[in-house]
Amino acid sequence: QESAKHILVLGFGLQPGMAPVKRGSSPAPPREHGRSEANGEQTNKPDAKAKQEGDDEKFVAPPRPKGLRGSVVTLHIYLSASVALFAILGEQMVHPIPEGKFEKKDGTLIDLNDFDPIELGPFPKCHLHFDEHEYLAENGTRIWRKNSEAPSGGPYPVGHPENPEWVTKSNADALKENEESRFKWAGLQPNFHLLALATLCVFLGSKHGVWIFTEPPETREAAQLLQKEDAYWFPVMGSCVLFGLFLVLKYLGTDFVKMAISAGVVFMCMFGVGTNLDQLIAVVRTKPMKPLFRIPYFDQNMNLVELLGMCIGAAMAYGFMVSKNWIINNVFGVSFCLVGIKMISLSSYKTGAIMLVGLFFYDVFWVFGSKPVFGSNVMVSVAKGVEAPIKLMFPRSLGGCGKLLHSMLGLGDIVVPGIFIAFLAKWDAVKMGEGKSGSFVYLNTTMVAYVLSLITTVSIMLFFNAAQPALLYIVPYVLIASLMVAFSRGEFKELWNYVITEDEESSTADKNTEEKKDS
Repeated sequence: QESAKHILVLGFGLQPGMAPVKRGSSPAPPREHGRSEANGEQTNKPDAKAKQEGDDEKFVAPPRPKGLRGSVVTLHIYLSASVALFAILGEQMVHPIPEGKFEKKDGTLIDLNDFDPIELGPFPKCHLHFDEHEYLAENGTRIWRKNSEAPSGGPYPVGHPENPEWVTKSNADALKENEESRFKWAGLQPNFHLLALATLCVFLGSKHGVWIFTEPPETREAAQLLQKEDAYWFPVMGSCVLFGLFLVLKYLGTDFVKMAISAGVVFMCMFGVGTNLDQLIAVVRTKPMKPLFRIPYFDQNMNLVELLGMCIGAAMAYGFMVSKNWIINNVFGVSFCLVGIKMISLSSYKTGAIMLVGLFFYDVFWVFGSKPVFGSNVMVSVAKGVEAPIKLMFPRSLGGCGKLLHSMLGLGDIVVPGIFIAFLAKWDAVKMGEGKSGSFVYLNTTMVAYVLSLITTVSIMLFFNAAQPALLYIVPYVLIASLMVAFSRGEFKELWNYVITEDEESSTADKNTEEKKDS
């Protein structure tokens, strides 16, 4: 059985906004000279400063920082190696369990018919009465009833996951197990797995976002620019999507409905694989591939690499829908995070601050406050109920039926802070272009803060044996870290007023250029 203590979810990873956007609707960089043909990086300084609020001058993106291409490619290798390494380590936990048997935590095997719900808790998936409990009817007969049919306020009989005696026993056992394995590889592996994937996703997405940000206007891929108004609506939209899924799963949670939700998410992830492969090849070649045709509905060109990536994604999608394999889930999840961080851009620092603070309260309410109001932890219920790549999964042990049990991290806990950190990476590029900085100081500092926030979240989750809203810890860490850097460098006012704007003239030029390519 999955327990709530191993789930750190935001749910905002379900939020729409990852759909393809029109090219040419994003900030346009200058057509500068001095770009090296070998690595696609600029060596000259910009002729104009970045636009500040209230200025009338056009937005001018900075030159591309030196070494960025090599850094982006190297981070792709590190991320791919991490996914592969932890996939191998996770699968090494698996060993066969004879049919009709159940393996207890001490390694002993028992017949499934001898499964004792008082000692071992709710019936497992391999048991005939999975998701059921025995119920004493009014006429004195004992019948089997679905756990979902139990009264919302109890009482919860033996075999129900919320049976009070079982909850007390399982919490005590979990706390003891966490304490014993705290510094052993079995306890550290899922935490290292979480830290590696989440950190590399944010770091790579931010660096690659700078590459796209500094691309010449005629080849630059558009990013979706978020304004302050969008940030105000994020918690509302996220809540509507999350609660809507909760209601669907609770009242219409048939296998068909769950499969339809999974298919929709997987379909989006399939396109994400193509996008990421195309953008990686563009970095390696220092120029994008030529388009083959245009998709009118999405107003987007398609090239050979993107098509190849989508075919790979389609094969993976089929494999996931058939097997619900956790490795494919993570590949899709990582791909989804990278696209979100790279292709969604904040218009300003204050927009990012509004977004983070709003989602801070959103996350806290839906994890801590939803159960007293709705009778269930809405966030955990959706994360466990939707078998789709809306979270990353980290194997922690082998269940009694021979299936891996996982800790989880919602994609929103990567994408949302990642978008904010990616904006700071762009600000670093501006300062380097002006000759006022020699490195990604804001990016590096907030990345350290992000890692510390994840460590804090996992530590508190294990200590209290309860699900934690990750943004409760991530938001203060990254906001305070970014402010500390800004004040220490005397750049707070400049950072606060810095705005990335949409250049309408360049947008039109880009569109005309693409139309000529198509013709």
